[in-house]
Amino acid sequence: MAEGKDNFPRRQERELYGVKKERTSRRDNTSQGRRPQKAQNTEKRKHRKRNVLNRKQIIWGIGLVFLLIILFFFLRKNGTEVFVGSESVGVLEGRSATAETITDTIETQLAGIVGTEVKLNEEIKTVRIHIGSSRKKDICTLEHLIPKIRNMVTYKVNAAIIMIDGGKGVVLANEEQANNVLDAIKEPYLPAEGVDATVEWVESVTITTDFVDSKEVLSESDATSVLQATTTVTGTYTVQSNDALYKLAQNYDCSVEDLLNLNEGLTIEAGIRVGQVLNVPIHKPKLSVKTNETQVLTTVEPKTYEYQTDNTQPKSYQKVTQQGRAGQKKSTIQITRINGFVQEEKEISKEIITEPIPEIIVRGTL
Repeated sequence: MAEGKDNFPRRQERELYGVKKERTSRRDNTSQGRRPQKAQNTEKRKHRKRNVLNRKQIIWGIGLVFLLIILFFFLRKNGTEVFVGSESVGVLEGRSATAETITDTIETQLAGIVGTEVKLNEEIKTVRIHIGSSRKKDICTLEHLIPKIRNMVTYKVNAAIIMIDGGKGVVLANEEQANNVLDAIKEPYLPAEGVDATVEWVESVTITTDFVDSKEVLSESDATSVLQATTTVTGTYTVQSNDALYKLAQNYDCSVEDLLNLNEGLTIEAGIRVGQVLNVPIHKPKLSVKTNETQVLTTVEPKTYEYQTDNTQPKSYQKVTQQGRAGQKKSTIQITRINGFVQEEKEISKEIITEPIPEIIVRGTL
């Protein structure tokens, strides 16, 4: 019996059959129905937020694209500004023109005008710019700009330079003109046909090429005049046979008085003698021509004198016991001239054709 009492539920724990189970099932049904509804609402809210966010992103994207289009339109570099040095000379539409192209075009045109290679002194630069309304007045074409720049720039030309003793003499357009000038200066001093002679420069003369300022280039006639312009310097001359003061004055384009002033102690009365060295005025050009002319001459070989003594005759006694006679010789003479003026005559060889006969003279000794 006791075990049965323990197994029988208490009063307060008793419930009507089926009531608790029904309540539990209702609670379960209610909770199951509410949960799906709440999840659906949360999902809808998230979906609405995503839609709003997407619409904002689209609007911002469209605005950004529109802004970029505006910036591109107003700020894009659609032109080229051209400078000569630091000076702006014009604006070209587009971006195809380059400083190298403009420089090459101008140098080519100038080379065709002056006849030799040209290098500009000024630097041509191009800068990419946006052509706004304020710069439209500066727009021009390349065909208009090239002549404008060509008239503005200065340039160097690849010219021929006649160098004299290592220094710049004159500048000509090309080597052909330089050689023409040198030939023109030599021409008056060239020996006659058939005469054995050498022609050379007194100075060291070379022709080089370099880029020089175009203003330095001379014409052939002007260059010749510059090189032939003279300055007076003092030189020396060794007196030869048959020389006279008036002849030397004529040769050196001066007066006899000029010769006397250059030579202390020299007088007209005393005259000059063979072998004497005189100071003479030399009109020296920038470029001097030296000629060495060789002449073969038949000349007189002078007779010689032999003196004998006679102790039986007084001192006043003198008698020619053998008549002398000059001989003949073939002499090779070298004549050195500078700019046509004789500087030296010397016998470099001789051949006796007829021996001279000495003249014998007897003198008394008492």
